[in-house]
Amino acid sequence: MNVLIYNDTTADWLYPVGMTQVQTKFGAGAANLGELIDRLTTEARRQFNSRAIPRVVVSPYRFNPLGAHIDHQGGVVLARTLNQYSVGAFYPSNDLSVALVSLSFDTEIFRFQLGDSPVGENWQRYAMASALVFDRWAKAAGVTPTGYQFVVDGTMVGAGLSSSASIILAYLVALADVNQVKLSERELVELTRQVENEHMGLNNGVQDQMSVVFGQRNALSLLNVDAVDVQYWQDPVNVSSVNWLVCYSGFSRELISSGFNDRVSECQQAAALLHPAAQRLGDVPKEKRTRANLEVLPDHLGRRAKHVYSEMQRVLEAQLLWESGDWVSFGESMNASCLSSIQDYECGSEPMHYLHTISLTTYGVYGSRFSGGGYGGCLIMLVDAEFVDSAGESILTAFLERYPEKASVARIFAAQAEDAVRVL
Repeated sequence: MNVLIYNDTTADWLYPVGMTQVQTKFGAGAANLGELIDRLTTEARRQFNSRAIPRVVVSPYRFNPLGAHIDHQGGVVLARTLNQYSVGAFYPSNDLSVALVSLSFDTEIFRFQLGDSPVGENWQRYAMASALVFDRWAKAAGVTPTGYQFVVDGTMVGAGLSSSASIILAYLVALADVNQVKLSERELVELTRQVENEHMGLNNGVQDQMSVVFGQRNALSLLNVDAVDVQYWQDPVNVSSVNWLVCYSGFSRELISSGFNDRVSECQQAAALLHPAAQRLGDVPKEKRTRANLEVLPDHLGRRAKHVYSEMQRVLEAQLLWESGDWVSFGESMNASCLSSIQDYECGSEPMHYLHTISLTTYGVYGSRFSGGGYGGCLIMLVDAEFVDSAGESILTAFLERYPEKASVARIFAAQAEDAVRVL
C-alpha cells in the first residue's frame, strides 16, 4: 500500500508498520523538501561542473477546496498551497543561453536561447515559453537579460495539482533572481498567463498561478481573478482537528488534451445567449441568472451555467463555515461542488468519479472534490484528523481493487499547507 503520511514536525514521510517504500515515476515524490533540495543542489554542481553552491527556487503545488471551473468565468475561488513542489537549483549563465535538466523527464541537458520560440515536447516548451516571456518583459523594462543553468524536478507532475503553473513560476522567479530584478505578484501571474494561453494553447484563467504566488501557510486564499487580488481566511483554532487527504489516482492529467477548452467555450456560449454583451458567465447581470432563463438554454449550456452560478454561491457561503470550523458543512459544500462538476459541468473521468464515490462512504471523510478538473489526477478530501490513517488505507484499497494496474503509482497522503513560491 502506498499510504504516505507526512509528519510536519520532523519533515519526514512516515510508512506504517509493515510497509516498504514504493518507488513511483515521481522520483522525488517521497522525499522531504530538505532532501529534495540537497539532491538537486548536488546534481546541479555535477551537471554544470561547479564548486559553487547554486541558488534554489521552491514553488509549491496547490489545490482548490471550492471554486471548480469558475475562474475563467469571473468567479472568486478558494485555494491552498501544499507540500508538493517544483524545486530547481540554478546558476546564471551570463549570456542568453539556457541549459536545463529536468529530472522528471530527461537527465540530458536541453539547451536553447532566451528568445527562442517554444518547440519540442511539452516540458521543453514550458521552459522555452517561460524564458521567452521573461526575455520580452526584461527588454521592455530596459533590462539586458541573462539566462541560466537549471536543474529541476517535480514531485507529482501531471497529477492535477497545478504542477504546470508551479514549474512556470519556478522558471520565472529563478530568471528574475539571476537578473537581479523583482517581479511583482501581478507580473508573475500575467507572465504565467502568457505562457499558458499564448504558447501552450490553454484557455484557462489565472487561478493556478495566483494560488502559488499568493499562498499562505496558515490561511485559505480567496482569489479574485479579475482584480488579481487576494483575501485570506485565517485557519480557525480547531484546524488541527482536520487534515487534507490527497489521493493520486495514478491517471495523469493533461488539460490540453482533455475537454477543458470545450467546457470554457460552452460557458462562453451560454453567457452570450443570456446576455449578448457578456463574454463570460460572470459578465451576465445577476437579474438574468434565473432558473427560468437557464432552462431555455440548450440543455448542455444550461447545465454549464447552472454549475458556474451554484459554485460561485458555494464559495461565497464558505467563509463562515471555514472560520467557524464547521467541518461538516464545509465538507458538504465540497461534495456538492463535486456532484455539480460531474452532473452539470460534465467533467472528469470514470476513475475520478469512482474515487469520489468511495470517499462518500468512508468514515471520517467530511467531503471531497476533484483537483485538476477530474480528467485525471487527485481527489482532495477534508478528513477528521483522528481517521486519516484508516480513511487513507480504506480508500486506496478500494480504488486499487478496481484499478490494480495503478498499484505502483497511485498513492494517498495527508498534505500540509505551504507558503508561496520563493528563492531560498
